[in-house]
Amino acid sequence: MSKVSIRTDVGGPSGLLASREPFESHGAMSAVDYAPSSTGRLPVEWVRRYDADNRNPGIVYTVRSWATPIAWILATGQIIIPDVSYSITTTRHQNLCRAWLA
Repeated sequence: MSKVSIRTDVGGPSGLLASREPFESHGAMSAVDYAPSSTGRLPVEWVRRYDADNRNPGIVYTVRSWATPIAWILATGQIIIPDVSYSITTTRHQNLCRAWLA
């Protein structure tokens, strides 16, 4: 997978988030079309939710900042974006998810 620019390739109506395409950025943001087992710094209550969502109905798209899932899409189409605060960089990634995954 080639690396993409968050500024030009990820956001926007035709960006990778809106089209739900896997990507890896030059920085810390990435997305895959499955649920990685690593949950990084996701708080334990959200790890439980992430694991439960992956079991049923299944996670079909996961956005990560560093190694932490910051958004995921269920097989039903429901979008989950945990209300968790992290670094300034991850907050930017979360805002991209809020803007372009819906």
